[in-house]
Amino acid sequence: MNNTFLILTISLIVISVAMILIILVQRPQGGGLAAAFGGAGGGGTDTVFGGRVGDALTVMTVVAFILFLGLAVALNLVESQAIQVETQPDTPAVVSSEPPAEPVAPATNDAPTDGTQ
Repeated sequence: MNNTFLILTISLIVISVAMILIILVQRPQGGGLAAAFGGAGGGGTDTVFGGRVGDALTVMTVVAFILFLGLAVALNLVESQAIQVETQPDTPAVVSSEPPAEPVAPATNDAPTDGTQ
């Protein structure tokens, strides 16, 4: 396995977990599913991190998503290049337009070996 592929995969996993945590920390703004089950539709003003934390979490979510998308594209490019390297033959095949030559019989020496002809 390629070291670049391994580093990108680990980075993608870390960014994925960070993005999940960032999204889970955000307060619901439209009510959504929480309002359907009787929850407060829009959250309260008493948040854990203060009143203006929504803007910071939104920016962190966008940054995490951009990193996630970039890493996914980079992983795809690295993997496709690795596949191209594996499928290319090491030695090119020689294609000849001539028909194969017939085998030639080895020459026989019918001359006497004692020096007389």
